Amino acid sequence: MERPGSIEPEGVFDGLSGGAIALGAFVDLGATILGSLLLLGWLAPAALGPDEAEAAEALAAHAASDVGCALELALGIFCTALGAFVGARRAGRLHVRHGGWIAVASTAGVALLMLLTPPDAQEPAVPLWCQALAWILIIPAGVSGGALAGLASEQG
Repeated sequence: MERPGSIEPEGVFDGLSGGAIALGAFVDLGATILGSLLLLGWLAPAALGPDEAEAAEALAAHAASDVGCALELALGIFCTALGAFVGARRAGRLHVRHGGWIAVASTAGVALLMLLTPPDAQEPAVPLWCQALAWILIIPAGVSGGALAGLASEQG
Protein backbone atom coordinates (compact mmCIF):
# COMPACT_ATOMS: atom_id res chain seq x y z
CA MET A 1 0.00 0.00 0.00
CA GLU A 2 1.30 3.43 -0.97
CA ARG A 3 1.64 6.26 1.54
CA PRO A 4 -0.49 9.30 0.77
CA GLY A 5 1.37 12.40 -0.38
CA SER A 6 2.05 15.37 1.85
CA ILE A 7 -0.64 18.03 1.89
CA GLU A 8 1.97 20.80 2.23
CA PRO A 9 5.20 21.47 0.33
CA GLU A 10 8.34 20.07 1.92
CA GLY A 11 10.28 23.30 2.54
CA VAL A 12 9.30 26.12 4.86
CA PHE A 13 9.05 28.64 2.01
CA ASP A 14 8.04 26.29 -0.84
CA GLY A 15 4.96 27.51 -2.66
CA LEU A 16 4.87 30.92 -1.01
CA SER A 17 4.45 34.17 -2.95
CA GLY A 18 6.70 36.93 -1.62
CA GLY A 19 4.62 39.58 -3.36
CA ALA A 20 1.40 38.33 -1.76
CA ILE A 21 3.06 38.28 1.67
CA ALA A 22 4.38 41.82 1.18
CA LEU A 23 0.93 43.01 0.03
CA GLY A 24 -0.75 41.44 3.06
CA ALA A 25 1.78 42.94 5.47
CA PHE A 26 1.38 46.36 3.82
CA VAL A 27 -2.43 46.15 4.13
CA ASP A 28 -2.08 45.09 7.78
CA LEU A 29 0.32 47.88 8.74
CA GLY A 30 -1.51 50.56 6.75
CA ALA A 31 -4.93 49.61 8.13
CA THR A 32 -3.54 49.42 11.67
CA ILE A 33 -1.95 52.87 11.46
CA LEU A 34 -5.06 54.45 9.93
CA GLY A 35 -7.39 52.68 12.35
CA SER A 36 -5.24 53.64 15.35
CA LEU A 37 -5.28 57.29 14.32
CA LEU A 38 -9.07 57.20 13.93
CA LEU A 39 -9.46 55.40 17.28
CA LEU A 40 -7.12 57.86 18.96
CA GLY A 41 -9.04 60.79 17.47
CA TRP A 42 -12.27 59.31 18.81
CA LEU A 43 -11.10 58.25 22.30
CA ALA A 44 -8.39 60.85 23.00
CA PRO A 45 -8.67 63.75 20.56
CA ALA A 46 -6.26 65.85 22.63
CA ALA A 47 -3.50 63.37 21.67
CA LEU A 48 -3.70 64.68 18.11
CA GLY A 49 -3.86 68.34 19.13
CA PRO A 50 -1.23 71.05 18.61
CA ASP A 51 -0.19 71.34 22.28
CA GLU A 52 2.67 68.83 22.70
CA ALA A 53 2.43 68.55 26.50
CA GLU A 54 -1.33 68.00 26.40
CA ALA A 55 -0.97 65.54 23.51
CA ALA A 56 1.68 63.51 25.37
CA GLU A 57 -0.49 63.40 28.49
CA ALA A 58 -3.58 62.30 26.51
CA LEU A 59 -1.57 59.65 24.65
CA ALA A 60 -0.15 58.28 27.92
CA ALA A 61 -3.62 58.12 29.45
CA HIS A 62 -4.97 56.35 26.35
CA ALA A 63 -2.09 53.83 26.32
CA ALA A 64 -2.54 53.03 30.03
CA SER A 65 -6.33 52.72 29.77
CA ASP A 66 -7.76 49.20 29.75
CA VAL A 67 -10.48 50.26 27.31
CA GLY A 68 -7.97 51.92 24.98
CA CYS A 69 -5.70 48.87 25.09
CA ALA A 70 -8.54 46.45 24.47
CA LEU A 71 -9.80 48.46 21.50
CA GLU A 72 -6.31 48.88 20.04
CA LEU A 73 -5.71 45.14 20.50
CA ALA A 74 -8.98 44.25 18.77
CA LEU A 75 -8.15 46.66 15.96
CA GLY A 76 -4.68 45.15 15.52
CA ILE A 77 -6.05 41.60 15.42
CA PHE A 78 -8.69 42.61 12.89
CA CYS A 79 -6.14 44.40 10.69
CA THR A 80 -3.77 41.43 10.77
CA ALA A 81 -6.61 39.10 9.76
CA LEU A 82 -7.61 41.57 7.02
CA GLY A 83 -4.06 41.81 5.68
CA ALA A 84 -3.71 38.01 5.77
CA PHE A 85 -7.03 37.64 3.95
CA VAL A 86 -6.01 40.08 1.20
CA GLY A 87 -2.53 38.59 0.79
CA ALA A 88 -3.69 34.97 0.86
CA ARG A 89 -6.42 35.72 -1.70
CA ARG A 90 -3.77 37.33 -3.90
CA ALA A 91 -1.56 34.24 -3.57
CA GLY A 92 -4.45 31.96 -4.53
CA ARG A 93 -2.93 28.89 -2.87
CA LEU A 94 -1.70 27.72 0.54
CA HIS A 95 -3.99 30.30 2.11
CA VAL A 96 -3.42 29.43 5.77
CA ARG A 97 0.33 29.24 5.29
CA HIS A 98 0.38 32.62 3.54
CA GLY A 99 -1.74 34.09 6.35
CA GLY A 100 0.75 32.93 8.97
CA TRP A 101 3.72 34.33 7.08
CA ILE A 102 1.90 37.62 6.53
CA ALA A 103 1.49 37.89 10.32
CA VAL A 104 5.23 37.20 10.72
CA ALA A 105 6.10 39.81 8.07
CA SER A 106 3.81 42.37 9.72
CA THR A 107 5.47 41.73 13.07
CA ALA A 108 8.89 42.15 11.46
CA GLY A 109 7.68 45.41 9.86
CA VAL A 110 6.55 46.76 13.22
CA ALA A 111 9.85 45.74 14.82
CA LEU A 112 11.77 47.47 12.02
CA LEU A 113 9.72 50.65 12.45
CA MET A 114 10.41 50.55 16.18
CA LEU A 115 14.15 50.16 15.54
CA LEU A 116 14.20 53.07 13.08
CA THR A 117 12.25 55.37 15.40
CA PRO A 118 14.41 57.09 18.00
CA PRO A 119 13.41 56.16 21.54
CA ASP A 120 11.31 58.69 23.39
CA ALA A 121 11.86 59.17 27.11
CA GLN A 122 8.16 59.97 27.50
CA GLU A 123 6.96 56.88 25.60
CA PRO A 124 3.58 55.86 27.06
CA ALA A 125 3.59 52.63 29.05
CA VAL A 126 1.23 50.02 27.60
CA PRO A 127 0.00 47.45 30.16
CA LEU A 128 1.83 44.13 30.07
CA TRP A 129 -1.37 42.12 29.57
CA CYS A 130 -2.08 44.08 26.39
CA GLN A 131 1.42 43.60 25.01
CA ALA A 132 1.39 39.88 25.84
CA LEU A 133 -1.98 39.30 24.17
CA ALA A 134 -0.87 41.18 21.08
CA TRP A 135 2.20 38.94 20.67
CA ILE A 136 0.23 35.77 21.45
CA LEU A 137 -2.66 36.52 19.06
CA ILE A 138 -0.86 37.88 15.98
CA ILE A 139 -0.07 34.50 14.38
CA PRO A 140 -3.55 33.05 15.04
CA ALA A 141 -5.06 36.23 13.56
CA GLY A 142 -2.97 35.83 10.40
CA VAL A 143 -3.75 32.13 10.09
CA SER A 144 -7.46 32.87 10.59
CA GLY A 145 -7.40 35.52 7.87
CA GLY A 146 -5.68 33.03 5.56
CA ALA A 147 -8.26 30.36 6.39
CA LEU A 148 -11.07 32.79 5.60
CA ALA A 149 -9.37 33.55 2.27
CA GLY A 150 -9.27 29.83 1.54
CA LEU A 151 -12.98 29.51 2.32
CA ALA A 152 -13.74 32.52 0.13
CA SER A 153 -11.71 30.98 -2.71
CA GLU A 154 -13.72 27.77 -2.46
CA GLN A 155 -16.98 29.73 -2.61
CA GLY A 156 -15.95 31.34 -5.87
